[in-house]
Amino acid sequence: MHILLAILLLLLNVKRKTLKNLDQHYISVLYVGFFNLFYYYTCKHFILWDYKSNYMNIRWARGLHLFVIMPLITLLFLSRVPNSSFKKVLHTMKWVTTSVIVEWFGLKKFNAIYFLHGWNIRWSALMYILMYSFSLLILNSPTLVGILSVCSVVILIVIFKVPFRNEFLMGPIILGIRKLNLFQKDKHFIKSRYKNFE
Repeated sequence: MHILLAILLLLLNVKRKTLKNLDQHYISVLYVGFFNLFYYYTCKHFILWDYKSNYMNIRWARGLHLFVIMPLITLLFLSRVPNSSFKKVLHTMKWVTTSVIVEWFGLKKFNAIYFLHGWNIRWSALMYILMYSFSLLILNSPTLVGILSVCSVVILIVIFKVPFRNEFLMGPIILGIRKLNLFQKDKHFIKSRYKNFE
């Protein structure tokens, strides 16, 4: 399902020529990508939802969604935003409804996604509302979106009681720095021992 979804979204983006608008919407694309990465970084030991596949490694499935599917969805959503506020709300709700239906099929029919720790399709619907609304709003009010995003993250962490300890924040960058420090200490230790034998 993941690959088929990516191909379908790519074809729709090509048909609607959304890539030519990337220079206008790249902030929204980066925003959506950042918070998806932030979720996996913060909740890697307390996953609320994740993907499944019989044909690819879970990391490849995540990468496909993070770097292909989510950017393409964001570009499609932003490509035909109406001018009036009422129509913008209708446009957003149409995309939220479509996304929830696709996710429901992924959950119930294709076994392509699963939920843990109390997450369910209603929470996914709320996340889609936030994602589409903020990706649209950030173009005009980035500071407001930043504040609302931080508040949303804090509220969700509290509601789902996500463990927020040091070991859960050890991502690739921090671990890389720690390994480098350990390597330098080992190197210094070996040199000092070698000098003692001379």
